[in-house]
This record gives sequence, structure tokens and C-alpha cells, in this order.
Amino acid sequence: MKRILLFAFGTSFLLIGLVVLFLAVGYFQDPKFHKETSEWLKAEPEDIWNYITDINDLPNRRKEVVAIQILESKPDGTPTKWKETPDMGGFMIFELREFIPRKKWKIELTDASFKMRGSWTYVLEPKIPGTVVTIIEDSEITSIPVRGAYFLAGRDATLLKEMELIRNRFSGR
Repeated sequence: MKRILLFAFGTSFLLIGLVVLFLAVGYFQDPKFHKETSEWLKAEPEDIWNYITDINDLPNRRKEVVAIQILESKPDGTPTKWKETPDMGGFMIFELREFIPRKKWKIELTDASFKMRGSWTYVLEPKIPGTVVTIIEDSEITSIPVRGAYFLAGRDATLLKEMELIRNRFSGR
């Protein structure tokens, strides 16, 4: 009986310690984050543009997005505000902030159920025979547990995954 109690106490102490460590890591991480990444791809700017701005296709190409709801659009049908439903539940509301066809597309995360805000800017620069794609992330996470989780996953994981998806879509051309 004494061994069982000692084991239970030790296990509980270890779990509490890990939770405290996780929260401490999140607490000491900078809430703000800025990073950019660029790659040259053998694809036309128009093809890349059509891919990155196709909001309705997000659930087909990003496994973590299970649904998209267009909330507002321009008269030509271009989405200007939409809601993403991630596979972990909750929601994210994005708004279009800048739109220069085949050159620059900036979206802003204006509301989310997990205390994150930010903007992602996509810049396309023709470099014959292809295009240089630059993605710039400026984000802020106010939730300490979410910052801890992003530290473990890699704060730039979303940015790098987005570039990987674009690269994979246009590789082999």
C-alpha cells in the first residue's frame, strides 16, 4: 500500500511539474512574432496567385481546416472576410487587408477562439522562368498555454507549412 501511495504521489508531482514547466515556457515566450520566408518556384505568378487566394479550397489542401464560411465578398466574388473552422474546434475570422492582383495579398486574423491575432502577407515577384514567393507573418499570441504549445511545435510552423504546401503544389513543373 505504501508503494502505491508513493508511486501515486511521485506521478502526481511529476505531472504537476510538467504543467508548471509548460506554462512557464509559455509565459516567458515573446507574445509577438515576426518572420518571413522566400522561395523561387518554377510557376507563373498567376498560377500561384490563384492557388493562394482560393479560400474555398482550403479544406482540401490544409488538413487542419475542416470548413470555410465566406462572410463578406467584393461584388466580383472575391472573399473579403471568412471564418475557418480548425480540426481542433473553435474558429478563426480572417479579413482581406491588401489585394494587388498577382503581386500582393495580405490577410489578417482579426478574431480567434484561441487568443491569437496576426497578419500574413504573400508577395509574388516574377523571376523568369518562375516566381519568387515571399510569405511574411506578424502575429501575437496572448494566451500563455497557446504560446507554450506553439513553442513546442515551433513558432514558425504555420509559416513554414504554408510555404511547403505552395512548393509541393508547384514542384515538378
